[in-house]
Amino acid sequence: MRDYIRTITEFPNRRQELANQLEASADRICDLQEYLMDGTDKLKPAEYDRLLDAYRAEVVRYDRLDRELAVLESPKRYVNKDLQRKRNEERRAKINY
Repeated sequence: MRDYIRTITEFPNRRQELANQLEASADRICDLQEYLMDGTDKLKPAEYDRLLDAYRAEVVRYDRLDRELAVLESPKRYVNKDLQRKRNEERRAKINY
């Protein structure tokens, strides 16, 4: 059952894969926008709804990929352990009513 799960442990590979997926998703969004804008009078209502649903799903997928890529590219914020220790001591020293 674990064979189908794809794991990538190296961040540069994951970043590159996400960038490629993001680019492909953007291309699909552009194609769907063209179909929706050009064919509004030519399409049947059911076909238009199907294309609109596909467009919405692709926009959601694009946003998810963009957020994941932004998290990978943002620098991590390391906590200063001495400062954290001092804050904890101050909190413990306070009198709680």
